[in-house]
Amino acid sequence: MPVAKKKTAAKKTTITKKSVKRAPARRAVVREVPVQTPRRRMVGPLSAIASFWRRYFDFVGRSTRAEFWFGYLFAYIVNFCFAYFIGGTVSLVVSAILFIPVLALSVRRFRDAGISVWLYLVPVLLVYLIPVIRGSAWYTMISFGYVSSGMALYALFFIVDTIFNIVVACLPSKR
Repeated sequence: MPVAKKKTAAKKTTITKKSVKRAPARRAVVREVPVQTPRRRMVGPLSAIASFWRRYFDFVGRSTRAEFWFGYLFAYIVNFCFAYFIGGTVSLVVSAILFIPVLALSVRRFRDAGISVWLYLVPVLLVYLIPVIRGSAWYTMISFGYVSSGMALYALFFIVDTIFNIVVACLPSKR
């Protein structure tokens, strides 16, 4: 006998808005992230010396403290070795070759420290031009043991300028 199948009506349920419970709205959490200035990578001695020669005539831009001190130390050691061990005109030529990159390095360091470049250039030009202009007369006075007030003033100016340059070279970057 055939079995009659019962038809069951599927119950249709309708979802009304009242029957659905919504989760409470999540509020966005705003976190304040401190703005960090981009850090410069640390400059080692070899990269500073490479930068010293690569940026020979570069008077534009900036140099970090590490670049300045490693480059300056390199120039000082090379100049000292040539003056002490070889001497003569070779030492003067090496000093002349190293003068321009040291000048450029110092200008970039002053700019990085936020100090006017003219505060470096004017005293340096005075320190190097006065002996050239008065060179032979001062050499004669020194050889006879005579020290003039102009020479004492020049020496005082040179010392104050050197101290000022060291202080500026130790200042942190303004950028």
